[in-house]
Amino acid sequence: MPKTPPLPALPLPACPKGTGLSDWLHRELRAAILEGRLLPEVRLPSSRCLAKQLSISRGTVTAVYEQLADEGYVGAVVGDGTRVLSSWQMPVNARSEPASRPVRQKASARLSHLAAAWQDTPFPMVNAKPRAFQANVPSVVDFPLTAWSRLFTRKLHRATSMLLSESDPLGYMPLREAIAAHLRETRGLHCTGAQVMIISGTQMALSLCSRLLLNVGDAVWVEDPGYPGAAKLLAAMGARLVPLPVDAQGMRVDEGLRKAKDARLAIISAAHQFPLGVAFSLPRRAALLDWAQRQEAWIFEDDYDSEFRFAGGPLMALQGMPGGDRVLFCGSFNKTLYPGLRLGFLVLPEALVEPFRRMRSLVDRYPAGMEQAVLADFITEGHFERHLRRMRIKYLERHEVMITESRRVWGERLVVTPTDTGLQTIGWLGGGCSAKKLASLANTKGYEMVPLSIFSMQARQSLGHPLSSGLQLGFGAHSPEQIRSAVRAIDRLF
Repeated sequence: MPKTPPLPALPLPACPKGTGLSDWLHRELRAAILEGRLLPEVRLPSSRCLAKQLSISRGTVTAVYEQLADEGYVGAVVGDGTRVLSSWQMPVNARSEPASRPVRQKASARLSHLAAAWQDTPFPMVNAKPRAFQANVPSVVDFPLTAWSRLFTRKLHRATSMLLSESDPLGYMPLREAIAAHLRETRGLHCTGAQVMIISGTQMALSLCSRLLLNVGDAVWVEDPGYPGAAKLLAAMGARLVPLPVDAQGMRVDEGLRKAKDARLAIISAAHQFPLGVAFSLPRRAALLDWAQRQEAWIFEDDYDSEFRFAGGPLMALQGMPGGDRVLFCGSFNKTLYPGLRLGFLVLPEALVEPFRRMRSLVDRYPAGMEQAVLADFITEGHFERHLRRMRIKYLERHEVMITESRRVWGERLVVTPTDTGLQTIGWLGGGCSAKKLASLANTKGYEMVPLSIFSMQARQSLGHPLSSGLQLGFGAHSPEQIRSAVRAIDRLF
């Protein structure tokens, strides 16, 4: 058996009339190597196989391979076939003799009328190592990879035909039941596994909700400042965004009633508001739920960072309160575990389960099964809760280092606000300094500080400060030593 398999077939155009088979085959193979369609170390089909594929004599193929070898494009090793060499030198005028196929032209990108709205994304397009003070990033180096690998290997070895077959569009039922049990215990939700849909993350949940619950032009309440991923996606779907100011008690429901009482949907991060970090007060929770009941509207509750609460017990979700049957509750494992997992959940009101199930089937059929099965075991065997407890301790330590060091070094120039939840907090510049200018300077030195103003559509101030002086500062993915070093480095920029 060869060490690496050959190409199963080598696609070549038909030989033009009046061209010899040998000349044609040599030209095509050489062009494929020069154009990168045949990469270095790729093993060519055997002369017998290629001759059979092209319906030509084996001698013709052998002669062409020998000619390419003489020219330094390929090399033959007994028992290992003929391979494209990794160190071939392009001969002079190698491209002067074109292949028999026409030169490929680059197609112009003619997009739809709606395409522009779908290009306006707030998310990075490249994967990079976290840098201080990058926010919204968990500490992946602390993920219990050994336990996860053991569970994955065990599940793979014991995989049944059902696990490897097509799945329910809502997801793997044991995982859905495990999530429902966790949410009932920790967040006070009223739900069963039948109401849980497995998704890739918050963006997918928002996309499904906007397609099923909104018509073009429908009003949607959004927090201001708020999560840009929601605002950009809803705008691309044709929704009419109604930005509502946020203060120390959370989103101003009274402003929503004044501006757009007839809105069809409200997006809210009740337990830990993005990006200010405040919690939605009880009176405003009651007012929002009452509005949804009266208007037959829906509430999308983004359970942002709530698992990492440092002080007191977990906050009850809106979905668990009276009137919570108008709430769609969304959470994700992409920060509690690791971003590359791409698994989250959406808890649906019973009336929406079947419509979402059918739509999911049409959009992408069903989620992948193996990772769901491993995650189900990870939760039910206690690994998930142990990991959360361990990370709460680590994140609290990093938060305290952030607060202590910033007060000691920055003083009143940049006052960092303590938080009781999450992976990041906010800071306010004194003396009328510009957050955008400091963030730009920090970026040139390899640090990341995000101005709060980029999360706002209309608001000019919040929590008693102008947004132009506010910065979002992450601490979750950075060790105490990295935080201390970064604080000193930013101090030199003042």
